Amino acid sequence: MDGQRRGNRSGGLETLTAALGLKSVSAAQPWTTPAGVPALSGVVEHVSQSPYNALLRLDKPGPGTAALGAVNFGGQSMVTLNFYLYGDHAAGTVARETPLWQAWIQERFPTPSETSKSESE
Repeated sequence: MDGQRRGNRSGGLETLTAALGLKSVSAAQPWTTPAGVPALSGVVEHVSQSPYNALLRLDKPGPGTAALGAVNFGGQSMVTLNFYLYGDHAAGTVARETPLWQAWIQERFPTPSETSKSESE
């Protein structure tokens, strides 16, 4: 899942990690998303500022990993969330959780419409 925002990639990742409740969490710490965010919890495996990314070991909504990142892209920053879920229930979990995460990322990091793209050029 991707979302875009104006600004630099460090601002994109800062916005993303703050929204996910990861802003002051370090590697090896347990973590859970705050209210208003689809449920995730687990352990922070890695957080880096160069490149701007984070890796999380998940136990909720099921066993897996999540990779977060931010890159500069055409004058905007793009944030990415990649979920890798494992186990017998992974397919059902993906089917249930994907619409929640797509809505959440679109609300916080909306993709610019074609109209606003042409207006800003």
